Amino acid sequence: MHPKLKLFPLFFLYLLVIFLRSSATFEGDEGRYVMYAENLSHGYYATPGSVQLQGGPGYPLVLLPIVLLKLPWMAAKMMNGVFLFLAVLYFFSTLRLYLSEKPAFYFSYLFGIYPFFLKYIQGLYSETFAIFLVCGFLFHFCNAFRTAGGGRLQAFLAAVYLGYLALTRVFFGYVILAGLLVFFMLYVWKKRKALKRIFLIYALALLFCTPYLLYTYSLTGKIFYWATVGGSNLYWISTPFEEELGDWQGTGVGHLQKSGNPDLIKHHGRFFEEVSLLDDVEWDKRMQAKALSHIYHHPRKFLKNWICNVGRMLFNYPYSYTPQRMGTLFNIFSNMFIVVFSILCIYPTYMGRKKIPFEIFALLFFGLISFGGISLLAAYERYCRPIVPIFILWILITLTQVMKIEIRNPGLT
Repeated sequence: MHPKLKLFPLFFLYLLVIFLRSSATFEGDEGRYVMYAENLSHGYYATPGSVQLQGGPGYPLVLLPIVLLKLPWMAAKMMNGVFLFLAVLYFFSTLRLYLSEKPAFYFSYLFGIYPFFLKYIQGLYSETFAIFLVCGFLFHFCNAFRTAGGGRLQAFLAAVYLGYLALTRVFFGYVILAGLLVFFMLYVWKKRKALKRIFLIYALALLFCTPYLLYTYSLTGKIFYWATVGGSNLYWISTPFEEELGDWQGTGVGHLQKSGNPDLIKHHGRFFEEVSLLDDVEWDKRMQAKALSHIYHHPRKFLKNWICNVGRMLFNYPYSYTPQRMGTLFNIFSNMFIVVFSILCIYPTYMGRKKIPFEIFALLFFGLISFGGISLLAAYERYCRPIVPIFILWILITLTQVMKIEIRNPGLT
């Protein structure tokens, strides 16, 4: 039996989890994605008369057929099972570029049951689709370097996946820009064809996003403007109040009142009332300015918030005004292996750098830039979940290509 067919039980596991855990009501960001999908069905993205750009159109475009065909939203949730299974198949295919079939199969199975991948699979969130896009990007990017003749088609497909990732999670648009600049300078310095190929992939990915950026420019008059939520994220990670740990708490007075926390209203209510009548772009600008003021006047508190933010990204802990729960142990256990192995692989990666393919280092750069950038915003664990496949790939390549683990029998001499 082909190993990809052996992975098929994972698909049924995903559908079962979605069926058992799905809710009849929209929660969190689900309503926002549905709103944008319905807007697209009427021929526009931002609601007419507004500049409401809370995210890119990548995932709403995926939901658009559900709206047009008037299918139940359960069908859209089941699509998450398809996306995650395709991500596993892509990850298996990527491993097969470097490993034999058997270890690639077992590692892919472990990858497919990673607990955090299953945590929000039942919801209309963009993370599962983003994981699929990252895994597709990984395969085509690596294949572009493993294919004889330069792999132009593979490079093109890698750029398409990367560009659509930015349209799905707009933060990656800034990662693409950073990669574009870095690899352009490296190519000018080193004149290596591999560096030129990576630069072209980043350039094509950014070109793929141009229609959306032209659209946001038409609404805001701002160049390279992706969304109106950056100020909110920066505001909350900069909060100077000691009992607040930098996690996102809302975008307006209504959110604060809904929380039922009088401290949030006391600390932020007045400022939120001041900016409540501004349009989304000006509101975003004021939030950014307030955040920078907090950082300037309270740098030590910002550092504390940043450390807490990294903790949330890795272990989904800690949160402001939240008592300790047993679920925290599950979160720590789930990500502990990736964090520990990442630390353990740093030295072997350096010592065995000649044995690790160049494209793995290029992907690791992408992952590290992404992680570092996300850490400067009020982030949750699910924000960095799409880049987990990059670090797992690097760990597995290091363990199999550089390191050799032996179990010694103390009874033998």
